[in-house]
Amino acid sequence: MAPASASNQRWVAPATGALWSAWILIGLTSSASAQVAPTVSPPVASASTEVPYPSGAKGDSVVLLEILVAKDGTVSETKVLNGEEPFAEQARQAVLRWQFTPAMRGTEPVAARIRARVDFHQQQTAVSAAPAATPAAVAAPASQRLATNGPPSIDAPLDVTVRGQRREIGQTTLSAVDVREMPGAFGDPFRAIEALPGVSPVVSGLPYFYVRGAPPNDNGYYLDGVRVPILFHVGIGDAVIHPGLIDHVDFFPSAAPAAYGGWAGAIIAGQTREPATEARGQANIRLFDAGGLVETPLDDGKGSVLLAGRYGYPGPILGAITSSVKLGYWDYQTRATWRLTDRDSLGVFAFGSHDYLGGSSDMNGQPGPIVEVLGSDFHRVDLRYDRALAAGHLRIAATLGYDLEGGSGATDGAAPATIRDRSAAWRLELDERLSAALSVRGGVDAHYDTYDFEQAPATNSQVPVPSSADPPPTNVTGGVHADVVWHIGPRLEIVPGLRFDIFESSRPGATGGGEIRTTVPAFDPRLSARVAINSRVAWLITAGLAHQYPALRVGPIPALLLTVPGFPFADSELQTARQLSTGVEASLPADVSVTATGFLSSWTGLTDLTARCLQIIPPTMPPQPGQPPPTPYICPNADPVHGYAYGAELLVRRSLSKRLGGWLSYTLSQSRRDEHFITPSGGDALANVTSDFDRTHIVNAVLSYDLGRHWRAGARFLFYSGAPYSYLSGNVPVPPYNGYRGPSFYRLDVRLEKRWKIGKTGSIAFVLEGQNVTLNKEVTPEGMKCYSSMIGPQGGTNVTNQCSEATFGPLTIPSVGVEAFF
Repeated sequence: MAPASASNQRWVAPATGALWSAWILIGLTSSASAQVAPTVSPPVASASTEVPYPSGAKGDSVVLLEILVAKDGTVSETKVLNGEEPFAEQARQAVLRWQFTPAMRGTEPVAARIRARVDFHQQQTAVSAAPAATPAAVAAPASQRLATNGPPSIDAPLDVTVRGQRREIGQTTLSAVDVREMPGAFGDPFRAIEALPGVSPVVSGLPYFYVRGAPPNDNGYYLDGVRVPILFHVGIGDAVIHPGLIDHVDFFPSAAPAAYGGWAGAIIAGQTREPATEARGQANIRLFDAGGLVETPLDDGKGSVLLAGRYGYPGPILGAITSSVKLGYWDYQTRATWRLTDRDSLGVFAFGSHDYLGGSSDMNGQPGPIVEVLGSDFHRVDLRYDRALAAGHLRIAATLGYDLEGGSGATDGAAPATIRDRSAAWRLELDERLSAALSVRGGVDAHYDTYDFEQAPATNSQVPVPSSADPPPTNVTGGVHADVVWHIGPRLEIVPGLRFDIFESSRPGATGGGEIRTTVPAFDPRLSARVAINSRVAWLITAGLAHQYPALRVGPIPALLLTVPGFPFADSELQTARQLSTGVEASLPADVSVTATGFLSSWTGLTDLTARCLQIIPPTMPPQPGQPPPTPYICPNADPVHGYAYGAELLVRRSLSKRLGGWLSYTLSQSRRDEHFITPSGGDALANVTSDFDRTHIVNAVLSYDLGRHWRAGARFLFYSGAPYSYLSGNVPVPPYNGYRGPSFYRLDVRLEKRWKIGKTGSIAFVLEGQNVTLNKEVTPEGMKCYSSMIGPQGGTNVTNQCSEATFGPLTIPSVGVEAFF
């Protein structure tokens, strides 16, 4: 049943005992962060839309419904906006059985919210002599009904709202529906990022990623536009947000839109689901954690309240695998919204997370005591006002935050350290569609962060706090941004953008003197373009400049990552990233998409917090009275350096929600840095070398298959090259620096699910899942220790090399659980 046009649809179908029709006037609306692409097509009924006249009813009636058509064409939600009983309930129940061809954005199905009007008419029969009218048994032909009844009277157009963002050029979007089936992701859309091209974990299974050569501390994390310190729990790696709250995740490996500033690496932005119009919930319990989510509308849909959370108890699982690691975590989310008018609404969104990671080192072949390696807490409260414009959206929001990060690091002799950040932020976001070809987006944001730093007194075997971090700074950042989405023609789209930021950092003088303040402006131009070669192939290009505070390292432990963003004394250099990528994307038959991309990124002032502390120098003399103790740890690579990365990426995808779905991602790349190395004479050698965590080859292969009868199975294979290392002479690296590579690593993840339907919208599932079921161990860069010694008679020498490997893991996560949706 085809629509009459893209802007005015009429559906008419036979009805048993009723005459009815549904009209939909369609107006595309914008989301909070982007305009809907003009290629969006609305859902179309693909099966009978019959609504029987309710038994025992009399007279005519009109019912107005709001319907959510899911990606698979089923009706997942329906709400009565206007209508009287028993007609309203009759229409609502019937609509739940309707089937549609889903709304499409290009070639991708998307969920869409539409409104439908159902007209009930009681007809008199010509053969009945009874005084009371009875319903007609057979409806008249559609053409007669249309001529008789005429078009309905609708005061205002009814909307079709396409859920999800317009896909930005160079953006990869992961929906919660799609990645739920990914093995090893445990139903979490954020976890699936690891399987994308250009992404390399510092250690398999831990949520610290290098993205196109940018270190983990340069990647920005957002949730509904709110900056968060990290999106993953340590160890198990679940996201700090319940997956039932997430609608989709946007991933920008480089040159993100102008709305995102202050980061010199990738942007990972989660978007929450819109408030539900009907009560919903889900719950799960697994071997290592349990969680749940409930949401209900208030006052006939004017408001809504949501509560969600998760509690982790992975101790028994880890205890069966290793006695040297201890983990614990929990998180919470709560949201309340209220619609003030048809266009205005208020909302408050609060969320937070806690993590604990403990570890021990071997002492004479025996595991030592567990000490805290990392403790992390953060909390956010975001108050927001939203207004729907004629062809756009406005949001004004304010956020309060509290972060605490610390750990003793006693396994490496560092003093216990804790950093606190009390923050406040404000943002205004505006997008407006000026015409079918032109959209404008812009905004203003400001961030305030004040840091506290605590560390136990340093000893000869501990690291004193660097003067660049103590006293800690107060940072104030303000920025404006704007970009234009311009469809020049049917084959060309360009998005020029610009950010202007002021980075300011101040701190008390080291000797109690006056305040030291550093202020640096930054201009970040961005540009992206898409050229349609034909209906299935397009050429893409993105380019941009990005700036970020220097990340000041506290302590020598790569895993600790204690940081204080801000300017060190007498140094006003920002981290600066120049990012360029270009490639092609193609839509193939059978709903397969292919993207091939080449990229080049370069940095100045880069601070990589995962860089190794290369040398331990024993004190040459005891401490003198009134003088600080000698510094045994030398961490030259905590200083800003220059670097660059280049490579090629391939992504082949077929939705995992299909009966047979999967993807293949491959990255061939190299990341290089100017790093400092200590020479045997105690000097400082600067060399351009391969980055410490560079992986030449990274492969992810994912396959998921519907076995029938609600059984589904899948597997994921991960492979990457070994990390580089240097030979040592004693404890001093010798050239060629980082000229060798450790063993490569691979792992296999599996998933098996059985689902049962409960009622019309509910379900319950048994899920068996495992990450690294092959129990493989990984050799980290710190784990490779190779020594060179020279022996031989006078006048000639031989070089003898001896290597040892220290492995990490096996980090494996088995999961047996039950989850329910209602």
